[in-house]
Amino acid sequence: MSRALGIMALVAAIVLPAGPASASEDTRTVEVTATVHGLGRTPEEARREALHRARDKAIAEVTGVQVAAQQLRLKSEAPGAVRDAFSYLVHTSTQGRIVREEVSYRTELVDDVPVYRVTLLAEVVLEEGARDPGFTVDLRTHPDSRTFRDGEGIAIEITATRDSYLTVVNVRSDGEVAVLFPNRFDDDNRAPAGRTVRLPRPSRGFEIRARLDDDRDREYEQVLVIATLDPVPFHVEAPDDEMVPETDRNAGLTALNRWMLRIPVSRRAEALWDYEVVR
Repeated sequence: MSRALGIMALVAAIVLPAGPASASEDTRTVEVTATVHGLGRTPEEARREALHRARDKAIAEVTGVQVAAQQLRLKSEAPGAVRDAFSYLVHTSTQGRIVREEVSYRTELVDDVPVYRVTLLAEVVLEEGARDPGFTVDLRTHPDSRTFRDGEGIAIEITATRDSYLTVVNVRSDGEVAVLFPNRFDDDNRAPAGRTVRLPRPSRGFEIRARLDDDRDREYEQVLVIATLDPVPFHVEAPDDEMVPETDRNAGLTALNRWMLRIPVSRRAEALWDYEVVR
């Protein structure tokens, strides 16, 4: 199995209804473009980066607030070069979420440098309500690092300030979303207030290891923890074929956003962690 953060043989995919947003939500459709120069990047990396920027831009245009996207600045293999991995699971005081998107790509040469352009038609839902400042979740890892070797074991520690239920997902740079916890080995996702939950629990018979696809030397990924006051589970199933089309992988992000929109912002808290996996 190739999974940047894998749970033994467990491969989980989000299966969620694709219905429209509820009538109470403010939904708007915008078209935006974003470009990335190809220097120091593969064409695939450049297109992904442009898509991430376009998603952030679409949310900012709808919310009227500059998106406070987290940026993970990592040294690339080229001496002196720096690569930006943009977080498209963004957190703002006025938050929007993309629930449907259409993407087109175009490549052109500017002064003999390839420029990758993404045009994104996005349906964005503007979330209403206010967060509970007393409800937060803390995420830590062991080892305490942002870089892991392929196959290296990882432990995750999660502490919520209120009695809650935890959902942990892994987001790959290609948009593929996988549920890490709860899973078929450990389905008890209750988290008592102030008590640290350490994953994996040795008695539950699974482990978490950093994984690279066979054709990659490094990968940038994210772990998102969502703590909810109410039990709001994902409905997951193991796909028959691990070779998931890229279009389906990108759909995982919009599926994740649809699920989060069903949970009032006052009844959930999130923590986001960026990392890379190397050979």
